[in-house]
This record gives sequence, C-alpha cells and structure tokens, in this order.
Amino acid sequence: MSKGLTRDRVLLISCVSKHQLYYKPKKPVAIQRGTGGNFRLEEDVKQWREDTEITEHIRQIKHDPDTNYGYRKMTFWLRLLGYYINPKKVYRLMKESHLLMPKNKRAARNYVKYRVVIPEGPLQVLEMDIKIIWITEQRCHAYVLTVIDTFTRVVLHWVCALNMKSNQVKKAWDRVIEEHLQPADVLTKDLHIEVRNDNGPQFASKATQEYFKENSLTQVFTHPYTPQENGHVESFHNILSTSIGNRIYWSLQDLQESLVLFYENYNNTRLHGSIACLWPMLFWEMWEEGLIKRIVKEKRKIKFIPTIPYQEISGLKNLKGVSCLKHYQLNAGRVLDNEANGPETLQTTSVHQSPSVVSCYTNQQQNT
Repeated sequence: MSKGLTRDRVLLISCVSKHQLYYKPKKPVAIQRGTGGNFRLEEDVKQWREDTEITEHIRQIKHDPDTNYGYRKMTFWLRLLGYYINPKKVYRLMKESHLLMPKNKRAARNYVKYRVVIPEGPLQVLEMDIKIIWITEQRCHAYVLTVIDTFTRVVLHWVCALNMKSNQVKKAWDRVIEEHLQPADVLTKDLHIEVRNDNGPQFASKATQEYFKENSLTQVFTHPYTPQENGHVESFHNILSTSIGNRIYWSLQDLQESLVLFYENYNNTRLHGSIACLWPMLFWEMWEEGLIKRIVKEKRKIKFIPTIPYQEISGLKNLKGVSCLKHYQLNAGRVLDNEANGPETLQTTSVHQSPSVVSCYTNQQQNT
C-alpha cells in the first residue's frame, strides 16, 4: 500500500481479510482462575468478582423471609445499596444461582365449548356477571352481582355492595343453592349444572373455584374479549342500563331501593321476547305445567310457543270490550248454564251465523 497499490488489491494478493487487517488484540495479560485451567483477562476477573459480590448480597437479602423478593424488587434493593444495576443483570445473576422466585401458576380453568347455549330445562346453565354503577356520596362505583337462569331468564339472586370479593360471591351462591337448587332436588335428579362467568378476579380465585367443586357445580370461563359467550346476563345488563338511564344515585341505599323494584318488575311483569313474550316467572310456571312447546330451529336457535291461547293464560277468559261478540257471549253463557243444569239440548247459533254479529260488521263497514 505504501508503493501505491490500493488496499483492496493488496488484501487480494496477500489473502488477508479486512477484519484481519484492522484487528487489534486486547491486553495480553491473562490470569488463571480456578482449577479447571480457564483463563480470563483482568477485566473479566474484575467483573466476575463484582458479580460474585452482588450474588452474595442477594443471598443475604433473600435469607430473610420478609425480604425474599423477586428480581424486580431485588433490583431496587441493590440500587439502594449503591449498585448501578439493571433488572436484566439481576435476573441473570439470580437465574445462574437458582435464586429466582417460583412462578405463580394460575389455577386450571375450564373454558366454554359452545358460544350459543341451548339448555333443555331450567337450572341447567346459569350465568353470573357484575355491573358497576357510580355512587356520588362515596365517590366510587357500586358492584351489582346478578345470577340468571339462561332457560327461563329468571334472576335467581342479586346483591349490591361497594366491593365484590370471592367471599361475597360464595355467599350469593349459598342463597341460590338454598332457595333454588335444593328445592329442585338437583342432586337426586343427577342434573349437570353449568355456571358461566367471565375471567374477573372474584370468579377466578382459587377459593371460588374450590367452592363450586365442593357443591358439584361446573364452573366454566368465557374466552377473553368474548362477552357473547355470556350473552344472557350481558343482555340483562343492557336492560338494566336502559332502566337506569342517566339517573344519578346519591347513596348505596338509594341504588338498592331502585334495584329492588327493577328486579321485581323484571321477574314478574316485564315481557321477554325470547320466552314467548311472557315474563320469566310465568314462563317457568307454564313450563313446569307442560304448557310450553320447545322448538329447536337452525343454527342452534330455540323458539318457545304456548300450547294454550294467551287469553286463557291469566284465567280471565274475558271478552270485555268486544261489542261485536255480545251475541256470542250470551250463547256461551246459555251453554254453560245448560251443562250445569242437565243434559238438555239447547240450539245455539254459531258466531259466524249470528245475525247480530253480521249486522254489526255490516254497520261497521258502512260507517267506514
């Protein structure tokens, strides 16, 4: 290169690479460490001694049960001792010395198999979920836990509190078992009961899961970000939100008083389209009496149809206010009297052949 040849030409002639040309060896001082014949440079030995010192500090800190930290908290503890160290190095040192904390294994969970639920009767698939509502006095949210039967849409139990933990969930299910499952004698019937819920900490705790196992209830979790797998109670919460609207609750007592009326109306007066346009408690009673027909349609859809006319469900069987059917009412009353007095034959006029009915419809058409 000093005689005018280019660098690449000289490297090509001498068969030397660029890396070999620019390589600068480290300090040639080497110190033997240990009995294995391993050699390290002075910088490596210094680093090794420093790591050994840090590891010994970690052992001393973890020896005390109150300071038996993982690598994250251990990093801050070492920084308080004056070390400039990052979490990655602490993790490496603790891993090499087997000082890492054991990982907390999450309890095994059973996830739902089918997104659409098609129970064949009451108390087979139950769902529960929590809704939060703002309380102005405490300046915090109140938690409303609801347990609903997916077949009849009946709310089996609900509870409202300023916090919701696993103990409160277990108390709520004690009421469900005492008021609904035990009277139905589900254990004798060998009924498989599935309880669906999301992955909230109240439901996923070990205490809650063990509680359901002890009571022969199969708890299943919905997959993350799939509320449609818990769709019945989610739909119920939509109804609750519509009922509450933009109402502001000052205290927890105000909220509870409002919820008592709402749940009572929901179970006993509010018509539900998915259960043959009946309210949940009435639908349950009619199902037990065999007055509801269940039809399985395509795509796992269910339709319910009453086997008796809606006019006869309430027991009134009243034609009050239908002026054109007065003749039919009179004849129907004569027939009932005849059946009560004896087997006499009474000639009556059919509704379609009744002159009064025909004239009524004729007059109505003329008026129109």
